[in-house]
Amino acid sequence: MRDLFYNNNMTGWAPELTRSRPDITMEQAEKFLTRMYRTDPDFVFTVTRDFVRSCQTPVLILPDDIPAHPYAVAMESALLAPNAEVSLFPWKEPKERVPLAVRQIRSFLRAHRPVSNS
Repeated sequence: MRDLFYNNNMTGWAPELTRSRPDITMEQAEKFLTRMYRTDPDFVFTVTRDFVRSCQTPVLILPDDIPAHPYAVAMESALLAPNAEVSLFPWKEPKERVPLAVRQIRSFLRAHRPVSNS
């Protein structure tokens, strides 16, 4: 679906972005989208498995299972990332699960809030 994402962003997101941000050109947006969707990705659009393995940044993964966000990739990312946390799956349905997912998101963000230097 790389072409779908690229084309949708080139006709929707990029023109809107450049209208609202005169400091960003369509050429810059096109280069960004090309890098994101069309330049030799490994298993996700923008990073390799090696990058995920070495990423020390805490990551919260809320798995999905749709063509754009396959469950297998979410679980592989969770296994590779040394500081990954994973929410329950499915978390969007039934609707009663959404508040639990939101609670986990808030807890994750609180736990990983940057330390203030003031």
